[in-house]
Amino acid sequence: MLYLLALALILIAAALIYLAIQPAEFLIRRSLVMNTDARSVFARVRDLRGWQDWSPWLLHEPQARLEYSPHPDAEGGYYSWDGQAIGAGRLTHERLTEPTRIDQRISFIRPFKTENTVWWEFAPAPDGATEVTWSMRARLPFLLRFLTGLMTRMMEYDFELGLARLRGTLDPSAERPEVRFLGPLEQPAQTALTIPYSGDLAGLIATMGDGLPRLGAHCAALGVTPPGPAFMAYHKVDAKVTHLRCDLALPVPDGTDPGPFALKRLGGGRYYATEFQGSYQFLGPVWSSVMAHLRMVRARRESSRPSLEIYVRDPSQTSDSNEYLTRILVPIR
Repeated sequence: MLYLLALALILIAAALIYLAIQPAEFLIRRSLVMNTDARSVFARVRDLRGWQDWSPWLLHEPQARLEYSPHPDAEGGYYSWDGQAIGAGRLTHERLTEPTRIDQRISFIRPFKTENTVWWEFAPAPDGATEVTWSMRARLPFLLRFLTGLMTRMMEYDFELGLARLRGTLDPSAERPEVRFLGPLEQPAQTALTIPYSGDLAGLIATMGDGLPRLGAHCAALGVTPPGPAFMAYHKVDAKVTHLRCDLALPVPDGTDPGPFALKRLGGGRYYATEFQGSYQFLGPVWSSVMAHLRMVRARRESSRPSLEIYVRDPSQTSDSNEYLTRILVPIR
C-alpha cells in the first residue's frame, strides 16, 4: 500500500514539474495581404457588430447570443458571446490608432477563465494593398498548460481562416473560404477504384493531380460512369509530422474491372458532415475547424473508419476556386 502511495505521489510530482516547465504564455501571429486600403480594413475590424460575418469562431454557433456595448466601434466598446458550443466571453477595444493599429482584450469566461491581449496591425503593401497582421498573446491556466502546443496550432489555423474570411468581406473576388457545419448523417458504403498513398501533403497534392485523371480515363475506357464524385479516404493522419495514409478514390459500380488500380469498399455508417466552399489552399484550416467543432458539440469520433473528403465540385467543373465545393465527413459513434 505504501509503495502504491509513493508511486502515486511520484507521478503527481512529475506531472506538476512537467506543467511547471511549460511556457506560461504563447504567441499567435498571422498575416495576410488584402487588396484594399488600410482605412477600409481598419473600419471593418473596428466595427465589432460585423465580426459575425467573418469570425472563425462564431461560425461554429451562429445562433449564439451576442450582446454589444452602446458604441462597439469606440475605445472601451465591446461585444460578448454566450453559446452552448463556443462558451462565453467578451472582446473589448482598448486602443484605436487609426488606421495603423487596434489593441484589444479578450476575456474567456467559459469553458475556462483566462484573459489575453490581442492586437491588429495594418501596414501598406504594394499596389495600394494592406498587410493585415492579427496577433494574440495567450495564457492557459496552470493545469491546462500541457495543451499549449495543440492550442497554438489550432489558433494559428483559426487566425488564417478568419483573415481569409475577413478579406472576402472586403474583396469578393479574393480567395475566401465558407464553412457550414451540417451535423450527423448516414453515409452509404461505396465501391471505388483507389490509388493508395502514404507520405506528406506535398506528395499527396501531386498524387491527386496525376491520379484523378488516370482514374477517370480508366472508367471512360470501360464505358463506366462513376455514380458519385471523387473523394479522399483518410485512414491515418499524423498532424505533428504531417504524414498521411489515405486512398484517392473514384466510386464505381460493383464488379468494375479495376485494371491497374485497387478496388475497395469504403465508407458506410454515421458521419458528421461539413461543407466547405473555396480553394483547396484552405483545407488545413478548415480541417482544424472541423475537429474543433466536433469537440465543441461533443461528437465522439470512430477511429475504425476513414474520414472522407468528397470533391462535390472540383476544378474540372469550374475555373473559379471560390466555387469549389468539398464535403468533409468524419466518422462518429
